[in-house]
Amino acid sequence: MFKKAVYKKYIIYGSSIVFSRGLEFIVLFFSAHYLTKSDYGELEYYKKLIEVGSSFFAFGFPALIISYTKSDASKKHFLLLSVLFVLFISLVSSIFMGLASLGFLIIPFVFYALFFNGGIVPAFLLVYKGSNQASYYKSIISVLFYAIILIALYYFDVKGQAYIVVNYIILPLAALYLTFLFIKEDIVMHEVKKYWGLFKKLLLSSFTLVISNFANLMFLYTDIFILKLLSDQSNIDIANYSFALNVANILMLIPLTMVQADIEKLKKDKTYFASINRKIKFLVAGAALLLIVFYYVLTNAIFIDYKETYVIFAIILFAKMFHAVATLYGTNLLIYRKFRDNLKINLFMLLLNIVLSYFLYIEFDIVGVAMGSLLSLAIRYLLLVRVNKSLTIATSK
Repeated sequence: MFKKAVYKKYIIYGSSIVFSRGLEFIVLFFSAHYLTKSDYGELEYYKKLIEVGSSFFAFGFPALIISYTKSDASKKHFLLLSVLFVLFISLVSSIFMGLASLGFLIIPFVFYALFFNGGIVPAFLLVYKGSNQASYYKSIISVLFYAIILIALYYFDVKGQAYIVVNYIILPLAALYLTFLFIKEDIVMHEVKKYWGLFKKLLLSSFTLVISNFANLMFLYTDIFILKLLSDQSNIDIANYSFALNVANILMLIPLTMVQADIEKLKKDKTYFASINRKIKFLVAGAALLLIVFYYVLTNAIFIDYKETYVIFAIILFAKMFHAVATLYGTNLLIYRKFRDNLKINLFMLLLNIVLSYFLYIEFDIVGVAMGSLLSLAIRYLLLVRVNKSLTIATSK
């Protein structure tokens, strides 16, 4: 009976992740086919820029809510305080971003930080309402988000700006949902004041997380920004690289599904780590073999313009295998609240990846950028394994 319940949880939550990512892939494949390579490259650039910028606005609160909060009271009060802090960050940032003519990115940053997959509200629903409720939310928000993008691309002349426009349309709806959520939870002000004291103490840890998350995302997207800065045909190179990267990212569905669905069990049962780790590695290896065949058929039958990216894809796929199997190790550091260790690894790997990507691009062009990601992700995986082993030894004593 217990195993059936676990499998059902995997299926429901896993289906929502697959469904939301499936919608994302539909949009990306449609964009790659419908737009010129230059416009598709611009679309991908803004998508990555929003994801990186929103990680600063989220300020590490999603990971903090998932890893730190225990009681229901702490979860819902941390949600309120996190939302208020994000709004404060947006107000302060609007001054500087306005001066730099980047004020149009404030709304996308806020929406991603609060509401979109990986944001504060989804993290809260996962630990407070459970994986089923989080699944429903993830599915609904994904349908709205990607449907608006498809409509905007097909019927309106937004082209590479689609990932910016959609946030302005959907944010009011998301804000109404959040207001309803706060009213339903009946948050009491004197308890808010009590949790504010704890929240302030955790801001340092949260700042460590935001720098770590920012470095982690920058580390993953360094290749895109390197191409934007160095390439003479940056949008076209970004289009080629992003197309291969998006397909390789399918691998990430496996660890994300398994780790997020079992996050509470991982927090309570330290012995469960080894079991889920074996499952992730087995499934990742099998999925990688299938993706090699899938990409060959895809680029030879439908997306002929991306046929020359097969070598790039093979290198990125190998890199993503290291990324996928490292996800559990990174989450485990957060569960143990080893925020500084996580920060050190991510900052070191960001700097290393920038250096590698730069020099390898000079030597091997776009293929060199993929090689830089492979080397960086492999080293990151080894470092995470080493740190996690020291945790296991320390807790067993």
